Amino acid sequence: MDAVIADPVFLVREGFKRIADNVKDFSVKGEITKGSEFWNKIKSLKPDLLVLDYDHPDFFAIDDLKKIDEYSPGTKVLIISNHNKKENILKAIKTGALGYLTKECGEEEIIDALEAVSRGEKFFCNKILDVILEKHFTDDNDECKPATLSMREIEIINLVVKGFSNREIAEKLFLSIHTVYAHRKNIMKKLKIKSPVELVLYALNSGITE
Repeated sequence: MDAVIADPVFLVREGFKRIADNVKDFSVKGEITKGSEFWNKIKSLKPDLLVLDYDHPDFFAIDDLKKIDEYSPGTKVLIISNHNKKENILKAIKTGALGYLTKECGEEEIIDALEAVSRGEKFFCNKILDVILEKHFTDDNDECKPATLSMREIEIINLVVKGFSNREIAEKLFLSIHTVYAHRKNIMKKLKIKSPVELVLYALNSGITE
């Protein structure tokens, strides 16, 4: 898996490269340090994964996310940014970013995000989920833990949003009702939500379902 890190801050790029060295079959094939070189490098390198921060003037605009596929079809996007405006976070997710972390996340969380996004799975840390679900931010001293969903869990969420019962979901996915119940319980635990209404809200706001 080849990745490109796009961030104008030297320490951020170096820190990411050090972490990426600990991920099996993962390599950083290039860096983007300024906005003027962004599109030429994306087009020439065509990375499997692009890790970027859009919260820098004259570097990368959030509206540019929809253009990435034109220059490098199939490139997956993971955003690592401390930008906490809900409107922009949702726009980034709906425009194509598979993952979104804050720069307060630790090494383990970043590695989990890299592996999940590389598999095509959505991955948001809990502080980003707080924004999506309009909850308060966790304390700055709290560890920013990840909440990654498997493809099966995303599939089940979509069916819940469409109004399918546990029995109907089980029949549709060829699973036992017990297995569907276990999946739903695990989803609620991962996302730290307590009701089906919150689950639907999460699915709609995060872009998992339309």
